[in-house]
Amino acid sequence: MSNDHHLNTSTSSLQGRLFSFGAVTDVQYADCDNGQNFHKTKWRYYRNSINLLSEAILFWNKRDQRVSFVLQLGDIVDGVNRRTKASQSALNETVAVLDKLSAPCYHTVGNHDLYNFTRTELAHSRLFSLTPDKSLQQDTNCSQIGINGADLWWETNRFYYSFEPAPGFKFIALDCYDISMLGHGGHHNADFIKAEKFLKSNRPLGEDDLNSPEGMYGLERRFVKYNGAVGKKQLQWLQHELRGAAENGQRVVVFGHIPLFAGSADHQAICWNYADVLGVMHQFDCIVMYLCGHDHPGGFSTDSHGIHHYTFPGVIESLPGSNAFGTFDVYSDRMELEGMGDVPSKVVHF
Repeated sequence: MSNDHHLNTSTSSLQGRLFSFGAVTDVQYADCDNGQNFHKTKWRYYRNSINLLSEAILFWNKRDQRVSFVLQLGDIVDGVNRRTKASQSALNETVAVLDKLSAPCYHTVGNHDLYNFTRTELAHSRLFSLTPDKSLQQDTNCSQIGINGADLWWETNRFYYSFEPAPGFKFIALDCYDISMLGHGGHHNADFIKAEKFLKSNRPLGEDDLNSPEGMYGLERRFVKYNGAVGKKQLQWLQHELRGAAENGQRVVVFGHIPLFAGSADHQAICWNYADVLGVMHQFDCIVMYLCGHDHPGGFSTDSHGIHHYTFPGVIESLPGSNAFGTFDVYSDRMELEGMGDVPSKVVHF
């Protein structure tokens, strides 16, 4: 799990640190033998991924500068579990590992999560009923959006929310599968039909495999079934959250499963309506970074409005002996990322 890009985390270098948080994505655990990705270009180490998650949690629990929370950026279990009827057992195993974390863990929804469970099932699952730190529950905003338990998730299947971990900072979780063909439990569901119609209207006629980008070029290749979109109501909510943060002088980190910026990921791994989401985000100058997963090799780029887009590498494709997670130390003017394994260390100024 060595990394040649470690930052200096000595006591002197950490003076002025406000708080720290961890990030990990695409664990995609399954109790099965190694397999290859959809395009047969990379190996996926299904059974070993939960061991790497355990290593990350042990690191965070023992770190001198303890993390205040961890962001789990989606795809905690792999879709192969659905075929082997092991979805629930795989989720139970990963949640048992997450329970060992000595800090709150905040989750986003990924496509593999929705291969295994409907949105309703996921809302009622142990993953989204894990209760975060009580100090965050007392925040009025947090209690309104379901951070205090899973009451709102149960009622609405809404997986977007915000929380404020420290004075001057807000974190906003997006549901990038708000509009999606995944997780609706059947072809007769109205939301499924709406998403299918939207997807097919943006694809070449006659192409039956909706997961294939064949016949499409550049950013057109994002119109595949394993991606999704952020709905109108959520966009309005995002605008409201960002306006409040800007008025209050807060720095904002937005996170979700799917990349929003072409410079930070493969074009076929981009959110369907990325332009709409960025259009809202670019109205405000308070956003530091957008964190996501989904595109397993990872990537980093800064857009024209100064927002840093960081696509974290996926744990599932980390070679044996490596890993893929990171820890951010937050200061008043920057975030210092201590990367492990496939995640390079980086300093982001704001």
